[in-house]
Amino acid sequence: MKLYRNGYVVSEVKDNDYTYNVWPFEDVDDDKNAMMLTEEADNTWFLQYDMQHIVPDFKFVYKYFQYCQNNGLKSNILLYETTNKEIVVPEIKLPTKLLGFDCIGNVYYSYLKNEYNYFKDDLNAKGIYVNKYGLLDSLEDVLTYISLRQKDISSGIQLGNFWKELPTKISCVKL
Repeated sequence: MKLYRNGYVVSEVKDNDYTYNVWPFEDVDDDKNAMMLTEEADNTWFLQYDMQHIVPDFKFVYKYFQYCQNNGLKSNILLYETTNKEIVVPEIKLPTKLLGFDCIGNVYYSYLKNEYNYFKDDLNAKGIYVNKYGLLDSLEDVLTYISLRQKDISSGIQLGNFWKELPTKISCVKL
């Protein structure tokens, strides 16, 4: 299965979680620079792709990241690679640290994060566990998770199925 470099997300990374509390800015009526950055992201990328809240332009992402850093917001730049070939960004020459693999509906919705406890026993029985970031360690583990999920949905179990399941590799860009 081929993964494509879809773009970047500005996010905070913590043990047991990778969170989304930095991107995009919210409630910034009193900060014109933050409003301009959010408006540019919304109008240029967020509203155009299925991948919601992913930006293929590293220069913009870096500018956004720098703004966060200058204003005391803990943040990282994450690279998302998925099976979605709608947007593909050129490879950058910065080192990355693999955080793990997820199954997302879009950047802000992780099926794995929301349903891991439901599938935990089946996954653990196969030797599959979430890592310290709440992600799986391999693409094969994500495919096993998706297979279990689709089997349950086919049998009539009501699991949220809002978006196409995208196997996703998430890495932190080291600057």
